[in-house]
Amino acid sequence: MPLPPPPPAPILILTGADLWTNHGPEPGQALAIQKGKILAVGTADTLAKAHPKAQLVNLSGGTLLPGLIEGHAHVGGLGALSRKVDLTGLVDLNGTLARVRAWASAHPQGWLLGRGWDQNRWPAKSFPKALDLDTFTGTRPAFLQRVDGHAAWVNSAALAMAGIGPKTPDPEGGRILKDATGRPTGILLDAAVQLVEKLIPEPSSAELEARLKAGLIALRADGFTAVADMGVGARELAAYRRMAAAGALPIRVFAYLNHDHRVMLRELKLARTKNLSFLQVQGVKFYLDGALGSRGARLLAPYADEPTTRGLWVTDPAKVALDASITLRAGYQPAIHAIGDAANRTALDLLAQAMKKGKGALPPRIEHAQIVTAEDAARFGKLGVVASIQPVHCTSDHSWTPARLGPERVNEAFPWRSFANGGALLAFGSDAPVEDANPFVALAAAETRQDPDGNPPGGFLPAQRLTRIEAVRAYTAGNAAALGRAKDLGALQKGAVADLLWIQAPLGDVSPEALRKVKPGRLWVNGVEVPLGH
Repeated sequence: MPLPPPPPAPILILTGADLWTNHGPEPGQALAIQKGKILAVGTADTLAKAHPKAQLVNLSGGTLLPGLIEGHAHVGGLGALSRKVDLTGLVDLNGTLARVRAWASAHPQGWLLGRGWDQNRWPAKSFPKALDLDTFTGTRPAFLQRVDGHAAWVNSAALAMAGIGPKTPDPEGGRILKDATGRPTGILLDAAVQLVEKLIPEPSSAELEARLKAGLIALRADGFTAVADMGVGARELAAYRRMAAAGALPIRVFAYLNHDHRVMLRELKLARTKNLSFLQVQGVKFYLDGALGSRGARLLAPYADEPTTRGLWVTDPAKVALDASITLRAGYQPAIHAIGDAANRTALDLLAQAMKKGKGALPPRIEHAQIVTAEDAARFGKLGVVASIQPVHCTSDHSWTPARLGPERVNEAFPWRSFANGGALLAFGSDAPVEDANPFVALAAAETRQDPDGNPPGGFLPAQRLTRIEAVRAYTAGNAAALGRAKDLGALQKGAVADLLWIQAPLGDVSPEALRKVKPGRLWVNGVEVPLGH
């Protein structure tokens, strides 16, 4: 006799909370889920009558949202934070050095690694020096990344290991800062960072998987059910594939390859996954310029506070143009890092040229899009280019951005309303670990353009603020559409996967101050409730 069919998968009806739609909260509605998907949306009574054996889950108020999507993060870097000295948020050089000294004492073996310092938070706002580290590091090499990852502070031992001296030329796409005598100061910008970073021993495969898992679990604890991991190397991709095969990915991963031409060509020969899974290779991450904080962002005119430079081309734009076009034609998604106004104009120009040969299956993306002329901001929507933005960059950087740009250009900074009014698709992220991944802090930043202390009063360029509905959409449906998954993700609609987030707060009504304090309450990934703790 044949075996009897398996029993039908149980149906859950989630009720009692407002459902968040593209138009905001909708009270009186409930959700039925089965086999990892949303089965139906309707009133609790209607769903209960249609599915009398369903299990009811009463959410006791609050708001039920689609699972949030982190649109731009560096998962391995986030997961590695616990393995480095954390220098985030420190307000002076002495406090930073004290933190490094204490960590070095507690971890006496191997390289001294850290991340998160930001000289713009310090009173003098000047870069630190190798000599500041030398007094207590001695022959032990130290490598401390700036908060944005576009600069490194190293000691003399690390400079010596890398053979960096007065006669060492700047590498293409980078700068070795030197003092008046020509001696390297210990600060390396953009491509120059690699001169030392390449000497750091690579993590084992087990350590790499541990970092990725730690990063994904940290994001899940913030309410994310999917992430766009921006810049995945060959070893990380292999680790992700091992984890996916073992069913060990805590949330969904959309992987963007590092711009390694050889690896890129190998991967793009494979057909892009059509069905939604926990791991998909989504595209390629390209770097055009550096960061504004370290004056590596490429500007159309010189920096107001350093007229000798316009910033850097981290990668030759001709190389980006060629490989972005290859990526589009292969059915994958180019994601181009562009912060300065010159980099954004160049990114738009090369994408417009590439799309003349065919728009491809996925919309191209510009990552950060921080300093953009009004003319170019309007081109995002016209060309169909995704504006992938990180709201907390604005509220972290507002105090020193005017000095970099000067009064004539400051209005180009973080033009979110201009993007939206021009019809651009907005996709939100955090750039973690550059910024805290907390999405509720980012939502408040998007609608106030103020930091948690309320600065600047009235908001930084307040005409560029977004509404809460627009901001939540950018973390849900906007990111889903940017990933080409509008039917699967980012909305509470029949047929979408049951990736869901419940919060106790009435999201449509809480103040920005209260919004920053919201914590995820319950989370479902693929229809299964998962723990929120780290």
